[in-house]
Amino acid sequence: MPQRARRPPVGRRVPGGSWRRRWLGQGSEGVHEGGVPDTAQPPQIRANPWNTLEFSGRIGLAGGRVVDEAVIAYLPEGFWPAVPRTVDAASDAARREVHLDIDPKGQITLRVQDGGSVEATWLSLDSASCRIEGGDAE
Repeated sequence: MPQRARRPPVGRRVPGGSWRRRWLGQGSEGVHEGGVPDTAQPPQIRANPWNTLEFSGRIGLAGGRVVDEAVIAYLPEGFWPAVPRTVDAASDAARREVHLDIDPKGQITLRVQDGGSVEATWLSLDSASCRIEGGDAE
């Protein structure tokens, strides 16, 4: 007897859009000289049907530091938020939080809690997301 495909449970969201792996290029197209895509967990992005930009993967930090206000990447056109966004990023930085500021032109800038810099060798983008569209319900 052939097996029938199971339906997803009611109310469960189905992910949308395919992951884009090559959005972190070199130079003006992607990561600055201090950031290196992790080959074991490559950085990926996708936009889902709910106008949310989802991130996945890891970025290695060649200099071993997270520096406040360092530009680390540029999103491709079509993935830019309508208004500036700030998202949390996990890292191996001790005692200080790291965030990503994303501007409406797709520039991604590192932000370190209380400014300055902190030792770190990687940033994880897993579970980071933000709205792409603007609007009243921010």
